[in-house]
Amino acid sequence: MIRSVSKPVLAVGLLALMVGAWYWALLPHTQLVVARRLALPVATARSGPDVPAVRLADLAVEAAQRPMPDDGRNPFANGVSTSRGASAGADRGEAAAATPIVAPGAPVPAWPRLELIGVAEARDGSGLVRTAIVSGPHGVHHARAGEVLEQVYRVERIGGDGVDVRLLPEDRMLRLALRP
Repeated sequence: MIRSVSKPVLAVGLLALMVGAWYWALLPHTQLVVARRLALPVATARSGPDVPAVRLADLAVEAAQRPMPDDGRNPFANGVSTSRGASAGADRGEAAAATPIVAPGAPVPAWPRLELIGVAEARDGSGLVRTAIVSGPHGVHHARAGEVLEQVYRVERIGGDGVDVRLLPEDRMLRLALRP
């Protein structure tokens, strides 16, 4: 029969049950696996005809006779030791590090990149007015013909499929096309 249990006793029982559940859940499962078969000691293990014999004593002797690498060895240094320094490359007849090639003339400036997002059309009293929606490094611009974008581009013509802009410092025409 069920008899009444006080609240503190019930709380202690539930707490013990929770601790046991947490212990079981968090315990690594590798510890729960019990070996059912006894392993033979290494000295008494017998090798079959297709298992090679391992001589552990000979391996220890061979390891002691092997040459040890230099203290400053770095496998990622392409054979250059850190202890020898910069003269190691000269000993092997290697060439000095290459210097970057600089093209003659003035460097070409990197102008801001523009991308045409879309073209908006509105009816005006005199006709159709188009507005180019262009994104650049300083944000999204809504530009009409004649306006300057990013301080280096002027919108020349806005068509239904693209926008013609003039790169002012070089006085060169560029076409921004709509992506399909």
